[in-house]
Amino acid sequence: MEKKPPHTRETLGLKASALSDLFPELNNYKSCDLTNSSWICVAWYPIYRIPVGPTLRDLEASFLTLHPLSTQPGNVGEAESSSMGARGEGIRLPVIGLATYKLRSSIIAPNDPEERQQEHALLEAASKWLHKLQALLPDYQFFLERNN
Repeated sequence: MEKKPPHTRETLGLKASALSDLFPELNNYKSCDLTNSSWICVAWYPIYRIPVGPTLRDLEASFLTLHPLSTQPGNVGEAESSSMGARGEGIRLPVIGLATYKLRSSIIAPNDPEERQQEHALLEAASKWLHKLQALLPDYQFFLERNN
């Protein structure tokens, strides 16, 4: 529920380290110990465009993705199932919600109406998830207020 502007925030790694220093018992938990309502929101803000092109207009788009953290049976997004990476070096977290800011068209398939429907469904899912948990997420509110 970070309220600091994006450019002044700690990275996820630094935030996790600071929390584990304050609450050392957090280091003992595994994803299966978390409740089904445990989640994380990742804010994707552009820093620069790769490859550098003739216009930076497309660079303005930002995203919020919501992901479940629990690996308990019955978890939201279980159909996508969190799983180990190819070499076991990480996990995949299913997306259970999405919000965009300054997205002019779809990134992957700009003319695909199915992708736009999926984006809309993920936006609705994010709204329902946050409402269900009574969570006020400042970045999500910012995106909603400016995309209308």
